[in-house]
Amino acid sequence: MSAGFWTRAALVLLEMVFVFQSLFVPKQNSPNGRALTASDFLHTKGKYIINSAGKAVFLRGTNAGGWLVYEQWMCPADAPDQQTLRNTLKVRFGEAVRDELVALYEDTYWTEQDFDNCAAMGMTAIRLPFNIFNLCGDSEDPETADFTRLDWFVSNCAARGMYVILDLHGAFGSQNGEHHSGIINDGRQLYYNEDNRAKTLQLWEIIALHYKDNPAIAAYDLLNEPDNDTGHTGDVQFDYYDELYKAVRAVDPNHIIIIEACWESQDIPHPSKYGWKNVMYEFHYYAWGKTDDADAIRFHSAEQIWKTGWKFFGCPIYIGEFTMFGKQEAWNYVLDSFNKVGWNWSTWTYKVTWDSSWGIYNHKPPTVNVNSDSADTIRLKWSQVGTDRAWATSYKDIIAAYCAAA
Repeated sequence: MSAGFWTRAALVLLEMVFVFQSLFVPKQNSPNGRALTASDFLHTKGKYIINSAGKAVFLRGTNAGGWLVYEQWMCPADAPDQQTLRNTLKVRFGEAVRDELVALYEDTYWTEQDFDNCAAMGMTAIRLPFNIFNLCGDSEDPETADFTRLDWFVSNCAARGMYVILDLHGAFGSQNGEHHSGIINDGRQLYYNEDNRAKTLQLWEIIALHYKDNPAIAAYDLLNEPDNDTGHTGDVQFDYYDELYKAVRAVDPNHIIIIEACWESQDIPHPSKYGWKNVMYEFHYYAWGKTDDADAIRFHSAEQIWKTGWKFFGCPIYIGEFTMFGKQEAWNYVLDSFNKVGWNWSTWTYKVTWDSSWGIYNHKPPTVNVNSDSADTIRLKWSQVGTDRAWATSYKDIIAAYCAAA
């Protein structure tokens, strides 16, 4: 028999397991569009998230990738990373004009209409990627952190009954050396650099102090994809996570803290190893090498659910990033499976340039050439990045259906 037959047979078996698990998953008790209040403050209880009233809440939504965190493949500019983009514009036009251009992009890219779009889809949460440049600009001092952008985002989500997951996508020195951290390097400039370790820890202390009483913050996602030159997450990362965890807990004992693995569940220790409490474990599911085969994509996600479930971590599970590479049947299967087993999730991502299977919305603003476009040309191009010029992809309604599911 063919490999496809056995893949489909395995999917049927796993589906039966997921249906059985769904019998024990509590029903969603989302705010249903009303503004969040103190009674909506979240914490973990076993494998689930509950609010102050003891009702289960599942975090379902998307990422605001491309707004504060720049990635060349999905954003309308041609710089390899955010640091290069910022430095090039600063050298060419000066700091004030650079900051004005970046502000124009950010003001246009995400507006109140985008919050309305997400709320109308039934989202209960949005993961907000940010990096050191968004808070500290060119400064290397965490005490200069400016929360204007983040506060605006959090307050708008809270007014619409949506939580925010604060995701440090780029730490001082970069926690993975990848372009999406804002700084391309060898991946060793955080964990093996005492100055960057200390500054990142201090930054999280400042963030936690700023938001410690805010019920709209679902969780602190301490480090996005904490990789290094070994290609996986190990003791070096988790020992540092423990330092961050203790620093945050010293100023904020109540918010959920997220621990990530790159990439799979075998790479992450049980919370009891470090004595972590009120934590959620996060994984990112990308079926690389299988992107043209819907059954293979479905099986990849089902296999990960199975493997992670058998680890018995005893804490909520969150799939912080994933896509189904344009396969509609895979979208339905995977979102349904996440909901059945009681997991939290956010797609990557809300909006992407060009015709892409990665976005809930696509748009085609002209690309900025950071080395040759004039400031006026950049202003013109970045004034066209709003969602009012975008169109919804065919996955929008599918995602909305599973966001709103009980």
